[in-house]
Amino acid sequence: MTIRWMLRSAAGALPVAVVLALVACNAAKDALLDVSVPDIVTTETAQSAAGAQSFYTAGVGEFSRFIGGDRAGSSPLGLNLTGGLLADELISARTGTEPLDSRSINPNSFPVDTWIQVGNTQTRLIRAARLLAQFPPATGGAAQLALLHAMLGYTYAITAEDYCNGIPMWDAKSEEHPQTATYSTDQLNALALAQFDSAIALNGGAATNNLALVGKARVIVNQAKPATLAAALAAAATLVAAVPTNYVFTTTFATSSSGLNNGIYDWANATRNFGAVNKEGGNGLDYVVAKDPRVLIDGTKIQAGQDGTPVPTLNQYTKPDANVTVASGIEALLIKAESQLAAGNAADFIITLNAARATNAVLAATPLTDPGSPAGRVDLLFRERGFWMYLTAHRLGDLRRLVRQYSRGAETVFPSGAYFKGGAYGTDVALVPSQTETNNPDWKACTDKNP
Repeated sequence: MTIRWMLRSAAGALPVAVVLALVACNAAKDALLDVSVPDIVTTETAQSAAGAQSFYTAGVGEFSRFIGGDRAGSSPLGLNLTGGLLADELISARTGTEPLDSRSINPNSFPVDTWIQVGNTQTRLIRAARLLAQFPPATGGAAQLALLHAMLGYTYAITAEDYCNGIPMWDAKSEEHPQTATYSTDQLNALALAQFDSAIALNGGAATNNLALVGKARVIVNQAKPATLAAALAAAATLVAAVPTNYVFTTTFATSSSGLNNGIYDWANATRNFGAVNKEGGNGLDYVVAKDPRVLIDGTKIQAGQDGTPVPTLNQYTKPDANVTVASGIEALLIKAESQLAAGNAADFIITLNAARATNAVLAATPLTDPGSPAGRVDLLFRERGFWMYLTAHRLGDLRRLVRQYSRGAETVFPSGAYFKGGAYGTDVALVPSQTETNNPDWKACTDKNP
């Protein structure tokens, strides 16, 4: 009898077949492909080097969906879109998506598929890593395994950044009788650090090592309390000191409509369900009027969204194969700059921010100057982070850090006041699992929804 791999769904209580994409692989890039219809990988076919490679390719593809969504199939939303919508990077231009945009989340509706994607990504990466360790290819197995560990680290880290405290995920113990466990934010961060350490220990090459180092530094900073932030930043800055400034690691999307396509291209460009925004809720950054080269928005071309909402044209991801930056040498410099700021070294803080700006001719022509106050320097740091890492699944975590680590009031950081579609912004500062998850007997609700 053929036995299909089973897992209790991250979106509900009933076990569901885990569908794993069998996709063609570009060997030169270890990239994903142009196959849209997933197939079932059976126990028999999985237990081989070829099966392990199928799981590897599917896992890498799932990670791209986790970060940047997907146009095809069920069109899952990536964390760069849903996190950006709850933060200040995007606004709703589609009826039914207002609760997330207005910080009044309805867990029974949009964005249910993002939560499903969290569980899918964790599951596929874990299973891919296990099979690859058991059935390695003739060459390159360590590099592939290191990449899977690094991607799993980011899955835990970004989930911890964006979701409430105390969420249900697979405990990764039994394949035959899978169970969920409730993980705190601290536990997710600990899992992320362990995965990054595994990736680094495998030494899978410079690109993956740097990916893991930046991810580990990101988690070290996220874990810090206000009293330990300076020490954490110093440790994180040391960790990424050797990451080249020109280093960039991205997701991989495809041009074919049947393959993995960038979700923001689909949802905010091709169909305009969401739009670029300027100073959302009074506290948001001036993404449109700043005309910053890092944020590609044409404020002179206003188009109607799906519900008629006028939105500026978003040119950040203009093609289905536009990739999303996951980690970079610029992010490493920003960690260094924040460490210098925490140490009271305002002069070097500005020098480091300008070193990042020197990589862009337009920005190099307008170097930053010291705002002259501690609060102004923090504002400048997070403004630079906001522009450098626009729509890359960083912003929601940054806004929560401003509240949690820098003692800013949530209503001075997140969009607040009157909501542009009527009513007022709510108080949510974190994503939550979908309503169907409450059917899971092992979980009932978030432990808390604090920043």
